[in-house]
Amino acid sequence: MPTITLSELASKLPAADQEFIARVEALRSPDVTATHAGPAHLPSQKAISEHFSRIVASWVPHPFTPQEKQAIRLDALRYLVIVRQIEAVQRDIYPRELPEEVYAQLLFARQSYMLRYFRVFRVNDLPTEIISNILRFVVWDSMKRPVDARLRVTWTCRRWREIALNDSTLWNAIWFRGSGSSDRSRMGLAPLDVRIDGDPNNDDQDDVSESLESDASSSDITVDLSEQPAMTASDMRQMLLRLFTKLASIRMLIIVVDDWKSALVVLELLKAGGPSGVPMLQRFELHRGGLKNEDRKSLAWPSIIAEPFLGGATAPSLAYLSLNGVPIDWSRSVLENLTTFDIRRLPASHSPDAARFREVLTNCPRLQKLSMDGAGPKFEESTGEPIPPVPLPHLRTLVIADFSREYAMFLFSQFTAPNVNDLTLMNLCGDDYLPLFLQLTSAFPKVRLLTAYSVQFESSPQGLASMTRWLDSMPLLAYLRVANVANQFFGIFFRAHDPRNPVAPKLITVDCQSIEPHILCQWAKDRSQFGTPLKKIYISEDLGARLNNDHIKTLTTLCTLAKLPRGATTPEEEYLSAGLGSP
Repeated sequence: MPTITLSELASKLPAADQEFIARVEALRSPDVTATHAGPAHLPSQKAISEHFSRIVASWVPHPFTPQEKQAIRLDALRYLVIVRQIEAVQRDIYPRELPEEVYAQLLFARQSYMLRYFRVFRVNDLPTEIISNILRFVVWDSMKRPVDARLRVTWTCRRWREIALNDSTLWNAIWFRGSGSSDRSRMGLAPLDVRIDGDPNNDDQDDVSESLESDASSSDITVDLSEQPAMTASDMRQMLLRLFTKLASIRMLIIVVDDWKSALVVLELLKAGGPSGVPMLQRFELHRGGLKNEDRKSLAWPSIIAEPFLGGATAPSLAYLSLNGVPIDWSRSVLENLTTFDIRRLPASHSPDAARFREVLTNCPRLQKLSMDGAGPKFEESTGEPIPPVPLPHLRTLVIADFSREYAMFLFSQFTAPNVNDLTLMNLCGDDYLPLFLQLTSAFPKVRLLTAYSVQFESSPQGLASMTRWLDSMPLLAYLRVANVANQFFGIFFRAHDPRNPVAPKLITVDCQSIEPHILCQWAKDRSQFGTPLKKIYISEDLGARLNNDHIKTLTTLCTLAKLPRGATTPEEEYLSAGLGSP
């Protein structure tokens, strides 16, 4: 059977469908606000659901003839064409909304397509390995109701039940409910991936959200406390005592707590269990929330005796370590061969000294990601012969945040990383950081993704020219994330005396979280006028709400405008992070 592309099928749609699509395409013009007068009354979502429920209820399963398969397939593709055409227009006219009748048609077409698609998709003809992977994603995407997700998989059909029951990674799971009560499913010997949220109702978890949302596809154990009371330190102790009977089988352990006592319980029990061996532990994260009463600029902790990580034992497989607002004894901890080293919110009293910090970096020769957010080595004044920085040739992601100017300059003197691909600079404000940017000029020639949040520098002509030279030292820059910067920041992308000599000539994608709309429009126009046009601008929902029709018309004539939900990752970002070419 010959392959039919969507574009070919679009040309063969019934005349009524083609007429409707043409009216939807006309919405790309800012002057068009509706496709037609529309029906006097649109069916409610309930009425549409009842309509499809009747169709499903009346369906009698039976073997399809080749003619029936082809008819259903073509009918499904017809609705898919309609969906894709409306979605393309919806994306291109954002933040304008689709007319109500067009949006209703989009929902109807999506459901109509899915109804037909799954009638002819031969899922059980797939190899067992493929079905197993699909079922794992189904379960891993149901973190709040994992037991229900697993059971529903086994109820679907005989083959799915057999595959699910024979897949140990689906069933090596523990759920802790509320203040320590547990519901245990089959525990096998497969590697265990554990996530614990000690306070599921805590709203103050910006520092840990990235860790909790990343790598969801690798969870074998989920400790699910959603809609449950927060854990106490006693609850945490009882839970970990039971869990750590399987410590030798744990591959990933991510724990979020909201108080000092619970954090210290975790470190204490890890110290006790570490010497017995953690041969499979590859990733460990401990995040202490409770930021409401802490000033990140001047952290002052209670009198705490820091203990060595894992009691000073070696974790032979450990590659990912994240410590957020928790202390360890750096001098007696074995930290080596890490590929990710992430430390946050550490006061000087609990930070490693500079020599120990450099030793850790030296012991991690294949380090790929280094993140330091308000945490790093103790500051040391230069007293003579400069100490050679530690080379980090494999470092590709670098995050530096929340430091004073002098400390940031000291920190960057501790290592070199010429192959960084993704550079993040955040909360470098409250002073003139121009000397830091002069220091960073030519330090990262391979950066393609740059994040600049809340950075401050001298806005004199000389200062702007120096910042432009900093950008010139990153000629591969293709993706910019920016928020909470002065308007002068956007001026460094042009040369005051040679505006047609492009700055950041490869920059094509911008993620704007907050900016004055007229500045964004003028910047996009200037980039286009001087031969370096942007291809796409991602904007936050808040910024989208501030754009008026004139702003939208200006931006959409220059490039594609798209909404980016908070925390979402764009395709361009994923592409560049993977080290691929231009997206």
